[in-house]
Amino acid sequence: MDKTRYFDTLRTFTGSWEDYFILAALIVMALLAVVMFAERGKHQSNMHSPRLAWMRGGLYFCFAYIFSWTTGVLSTVVHSPLATRAELQEPGWIALMLFCSAVAIWSYCFWWPRGTLTHGRKLYFLPTIVFGLLWGISVGLIHLSVFAIVEEFGFSRWVTALLVYALLSAYSLNIQLGWWDIYVSPPHNIRATNSGKVLFAHTPFLISTLTFFTIYGNAGIFVLFSGFAMAACAIAMRFPPFWQSDGGPVSRETAIGV
Repeated sequence: MDKTRYFDTLRTFTGSWEDYFILAALIVMALLAVVMFAERGKHQSNMHSPRLAWMRGGLYFCFAYIFSWTTGVLSTVVHSPLATRAELQEPGWIALMLFCSAVAIWSYCFWWPRGTLTHGRKLYFLPTIVFGLLWGISVGLIHLSVFAIVEEFGFSRWVTALLVYALLSAYSLNIQLGWWDIYVSPPHNIRATNSGKVLFAHTPFLISTLTFFTIYGNAGIFVLFSGFAMAACAIAMRFPPFWQSDGGPVSRETAIGV
């Protein structure tokens, strides 16, 4: 397979609107860090705090936007069409797009929720789906940023894809169990179903969408798939709005599941 580049070289300031968006993200990130430092003393460290969770999530989102800007991913996502006219008329593109959509729906509207606890949390649809979409867009941008870095080494597209898959698998496992599911997400995991979630939700979703991107390079669609997946997760776990009172205990044990 020929070597393929989907992203521009590392980004420099050009005065475009996304450059100023990133400047705003840097300012928001700094303000969030200061506010969170002042706020965290008001909450027990071993209890889930929706307010702190939103702040930590906001820091993660800002980092994702900034990281994707430096790698050229953000520019590609916002300036490239979701799909070209030729792709919309290609049977292979349509078939793989439908397959990825089916995998996403199966993984995050059926399989993932059935192994997820809500602990009686009420669903606040609007703030929950907003958080989920921001979460998913950020995850998609980070994943593509890893792809952009690996493709700098000039490997063929499939070698790049395999390396990216390995890196993202290791990254996702560690950030979820070591940080996100302790300090951001409320308790929701079931120990007995965690392996099934990985095998029958996360893994097929990542393989299918990464394959789709590797073949066709539709960066915006890749990010939208990720946004859909994490929004569905946020709804399934009943991610609380920032104004909710502190919830149950959180730890590495609750991250693994009850």
